[in-house]
Amino acid sequence: MFELNDKVVYGVIGVCVVEQIAKPPIKGIDGEYYFLQPVYDSKGLIYSPVKSNKVLMRTVMTESDANKLVERAKNCRTDDALNEKVVAFQYDEMVKSQDALQLMHLIRGLYNIKNERAKDLRKMKSADSRMLLTARKLLYGELAVSLNQEYEEVSEMMDEYLGQ
Repeated sequence: MFELNDKVVYGVIGVCVVEQIAKPPIKGIDGEYYFLQPVYDSKGLIYSPVKSNKVLMRTVMTESDANKLVERAKNCRTDDALNEKVVAFQYDEMVKSQDALQLMHLIRGLYNIKNERAKDLRKMKSADSRMLLTARKLLYGELAVSLNQEYEEVSEMMDEYLGQ
């Protein structure tokens, strides 16, 4: 069980703060819920049942794990695992996994697609573009919280590494 003020990764929303654990102010709903405030999304409060595993929720990665991931991103050109081709049917599975390494692989793969299309003066497909935005939001948001840095700062740094 999570505690008040814990930072968690919630589904495909990303990093949230547990603001309260109580019965939500919605008629007909009973039981304890987490009141989750997304850190990088102003969509409002999310109510998630405490005793539910329908949506994956986990604690945010440690600073040490985040630093290891950044180091791996710096060397992504020589990392065979990050340069394997990503196929469109894998996108959703990779995003829903909440696995930081899979998200980084997805971002790297989508940047490779974007760079290849740019050589032919073509834009990225809209579905690929949307998936890139989603994966970046999830991974970079968690890294920013773990490293105690601004999202924009982490975003620029990671795009520089993964987009090459």
